[in-house]
Amino acid sequence: MWLAVLLRAPTAVRSNEQRPLWLAVLGSTAAVTLHLQWVNDLIHQAAGPTHLTALGRNLIGIVTSAAVLDFVFLAVRGRHTYPLYGLAGLVMAVLTWLDFAAEPHLSHTVPPIGDPAPSTTYWGVLIAINFSTNTVCAIGCWRYSRVSQGLALRAGLRLFGLGAVFSGAYWLLNTIYIGFRYSWIPSLTPLLLGCYAFLRASAICVPIGAAAALALRRIRLLWQLQPLWRELVGAVPDVRLEPARQRLLDFLRYSSPLDLRLYRMVIEIRDAILDLRAYVSQEVLDEVRARLGHEDSPPADADPGVTACWLLIARDAKASGAPLLRGDLTVPVFGGVDLTGEIEFLCQVARADTSPRIRRLAAQLSCDLTAIR
Repeated sequence: MWLAVLLRAPTAVRSNEQRPLWLAVLGSTAAVTLHLQWVNDLIHQAAGPTHLTALGRNLIGIVTSAAVLDFVFLAVRGRHTYPLYGLAGLVMAVLTWLDFAAEPHLSHTVPPIGDPAPSTTYWGVLIAINFSTNTVCAIGCWRYSRVSQGLALRAGLRLFGLGAVFSGAYWLLNTIYIGFRYSWIPSLTPLLLGCYAFLRASAICVPIGAAAALALRRIRLLWQLQPLWRELVGAVPDVRLEPARQRLLDFLRYSSPLDLRLYRMVIEIRDAILDLRAYVSQEVLDEVRARLGHEDSPPADADPGVTACWLLIARDAKASGAPLLRGDLTVPVFGGVDLTGEIEFLCQVARADTSPRIRRLAAQLSCDLTAIR
């Protein structure tokens, strides 16, 4: 949880919408940390045995509850609910008074036999606040996630809401334990707290995960397009915007964003294709489609196999110094209506470009054209 909080801090602190969620998870992290026995042992070694550690843990939980409700209301209503923090301050004052008014105690526990420490009233107020907050949070996150458009937002809300379910179950079991003292309940509470902590950390890391997934997808596309791009800019060097680099250094030394690199690669591939089209006649395109059995396929520019084949023929023709055969330099329409579709089509062309069948056919047709010339 601490790692998730630190990773999200730079963005959350600057974002008015994300700050309540981050503060809620920060408070949850501090409260869960104070549940760890070794942390309490360190505090007791430094400051001596005291019940203030448990009181501080519970007070942090109240502030966290206010931040959680503020986040839920911000998501549902579109504005902050600052009076919640005033109510949280009032509840904290009540809990502090109940704690100091109780009989001397070292920790806040519910023993197997006897009255809870510091008091049953203290535990009643604490459980009522936390259970009601987590119930509202779970319901609000679930309802709002169902109408959210973004996948990352839906995932984050559902993870956060599921964490509230585990937290609510923790407080519900505490209520049952105070009333009935079932011996199996204390063994379940660490598991509930662990699930709660994991889900809260996961919820605020969803944007990081989404950004990482997007970056990996961009890298995968760059890697898939690079062989085709290298062949085309080798045939038409003028379309390249930057000087050549070694293959591995393309991914290690480029400082431009992945989106920009991918967009520039697509532009350079398109410019190279536009240049090479002039070296292939319509008769050659028709012959390629016939040899591949794609007579009923879409136009040549929209068929990845046909496109890969005529690009091989055009590269050979240009390298051999063949004259231009076509004068129409209209922009080709690839197999996609947008950039995403075009990138997917070019990836298919890149895969077809390495096909032995496509390369054999291209080599045969290139020989035929050379013989004719």
